[in-house]
Amino acid sequence: MDEQERESIINEAVEKALLALPDVWSNLMIDHKAMSDTTSKFYQDNKAFIGAEDSVVSVLGEIDGKYPLLSYEEKLKKAIPGITERMAQVKHLGTNVNKNPDLSFDNGEL
Repeated sequence: MDEQERESIINEAVEKALLALPDVWSNLMIDHKAMSDTTSKFYQDNKAFIGAEDSVVSVLGEIDGKYPLLSYEEKLKKAIPGITERMAQVKHLGTNVNKNPDLSFDNGEL
């Protein structure tokens, strides 16, 4: 194969990839919208989880790892007991975070 044939093959592959991008982008947007709507409905149906997004995301990550082939809706349903349990565990922890800590270290402490 000479250089011209090689470049022609590469250009054809690039052209096909670029032509597929609008379809890929469209599918991603449709999927994102569906997940966003499902997530909104999940929080509407489970108002107690509002403000506990860290627990929701954590438990959903565990569910996703255990059941990767379930639909997003099924994962959300399966996660509800775990989220409730996680929220009960975390509720008693001191989670106040100083958003403006002293970073000067002038007093010699680490």
